[in-house]
Amino acid sequence: MLTFQGEIHVAGGKIRDLKPQFHQSIVRTEQKEYRFDSGWILPGLVDTHIHLVGLGESLTALVDLSGCQSPEECVAVLQQQPAGRGEWLLGRGWDQQRWVSPQFPEAQLLDQAFPQQPVFLLRSDGHAAWVNTAALRKAGITARSADPPGGKILRNDRGAPTGILLDEAMELVRRHIPPPTPEEIQHFIQVATQSLVQLGITEVHDMDVDPQWIPIFQRLAEEGKLPLRVQSYIRGQHDEWLNARLLPARGEFFQLTGIKLYADGALGSYGAALQQPYADRPETSGLLLLDEDTVFEKLGWIVEVEWDVAIHAIGDLAVHKVLNWYERLRREHIADPARRLRIEHAQIVAPADLPRFAELDVLPAVQPLHCLEDASMAIQRLGDRAQYAYPWRSLRNAGTVFGAGSDAPVVSANPWLGMKAFIERHPPGWEQPFFPQERLTIEEALLAYTEWAHQLSMMHIRRGKLREQFDADFIVVDRNPLQTPDPTQVKVLATFVAGECVYEAASATA
Repeated sequence: MLTFQGEIHVAGGKIRDLKPQFHQSIVRTEQKEYRFDSGWILPGLVDTHIHLVGLGESLTALVDLSGCQSPEECVAVLQQQPAGRGEWLLGRGWDQQRWVSPQFPEAQLLDQAFPQQPVFLLRSDGHAAWVNTAALRKAGITARSADPPGGKILRNDRGAPTGILLDEAMELVRRHIPPPTPEEIQHFIQVATQSLVQLGITEVHDMDVDPQWIPIFQRLAEEGKLPLRVQSYIRGQHDEWLNARLLPARGEFFQLTGIKLYADGALGSYGAALQQPYADRPETSGLLLLDEDTVFEKLGWIVEVEWDVAIHAIGDLAVHKVLNWYERLRREHIADPARRLRIEHAQIVAPADLPRFAELDVLPAVQPLHCLEDASMAIQRLGDRAQYAYPWRSLRNAGTVFGAGSDAPVVSANPWLGMKAFIERHPPGWEQPFFPQERLTIEEALLAYTEWAHQLSMMHIRRGKLREQFDADFIVVDRNPLQTPDPTQVKVLATFVAGECVYEAASATA
């Protein structure tokens, strides 16, 4: 059941009884009764791809550059709102595609304003960094520096670094930035999770988790300070999970579920690995970030100890490669049906690869707001191949279900905006939708945030539906979203996790 109006009784963290009733919803817990005039009850929403610490940090400790229309405006914002860690000035959110002149910025502009202070500014997609000369100097990056595997140092005509670092090249500088303290990490987590339950999110799949953060999550869960359920996908690109000697671990509010890898970079920074060259930069086809000679051995270690696998793949070549690796895992019975094999993003999928998702039981995790944010850029980068981008209806027609997420803090974590993107695919300022044949229905959009989302972690057997004996993770909203043309008009009145009210809007109850 996706939407319900009536009485819901919970006890012991489970739904015990459902009694339909018109015009109001009543939640009876072991401690209290909640009444909502005209309220509707839905399963709790899931964000299947988010970065909790990054979201909390962006909300509290980084300069927000997402609204800037030029590199000069970025510098002006940095001067007005300095934020960082130690001597470093840190920011996030710039996107050259939104500027009047959509060119990558250079270090020189930052040098004029910050000649001595090192500056590190993440692009909106998190796959490129804009740094100044002081930061390059800290990292020892010069014209003689080689590109690291899986990364690229952009250079000028003389071979000197321009100040733009792609993918693994960012780590050359980032490793010199002091890490947040455990107290700061805890604050980031609490800020992020509190912001999410207000949106109706009751569970997240937290991606690319640093092993050092795990004790903090565990302590918060043990102390009852996590207002939602967190499934962690640990960093694995450099065998971080293995070096930390981590194994999967189950828990009600926090569990170690999978390992996160990167097959390629992002489309906006020309890092997505494509089968054909970029339409607007034919000298490159992107970056493959996993070594094909060793990746299968790496995947074998991961699934042998019963981790699920989540691999970032945006370009059609990266998606094709990951499907090949997963096919071998299935064919050789290394990954049994209980292992969830995921592709994160799956933004550009060649038509021949669409049916392989269902055939191999590979589940995509997609982020609908990326479609709206990137539509114009995707056409520039891909040309005619843009018709194969964000292929939601095509995946459904090929028999695949997928989970929805945000990739926050890359874009907004608001799932109601995501649902609107699913059903409209209408980028701001456009007269027509972006390839409207790929739109979803509102019911499918809601399923992608509920029942289908839980399939990505095998939790659909106990969550994602309003059903007796299922976990009491649900939300109360002010109207039936299945009868609301614009999902962003829906207001969350209350959020319940394991039968406990973790958020209630002011004056929500009658």
